[in-house]
Amino acid sequence: MNRDYGNANYTGLPVENRLVGYAGLNLFRTINGEKSHVVRILYWDASGQFFIETLHTDIPLEIAMELITEAKATVRTG
Repeated sequence: MNRDYGNANYTGLPVENRLVGYAGLNLFRTINGEKSHVVRILYWDASGQFFIETLHTDIPLEIAMELITEAKATVRTG
């Protein structure tokens, strides 16, 4: 994901640690040149499902839904 929304730019980057047993996407928001990590979506091998974690902030539902869709389409599960 690389998307402008309002006065922010949202960028999704892959994250993976197969030793621990997860893969997913981290979402970063840039406003006025300041970049912050705002959401993490991980697929945990042990549970066989995705989890979403917001990191002490609010994000638009439209952005969250788009990131979830992207994670389900791109993250290798199983």
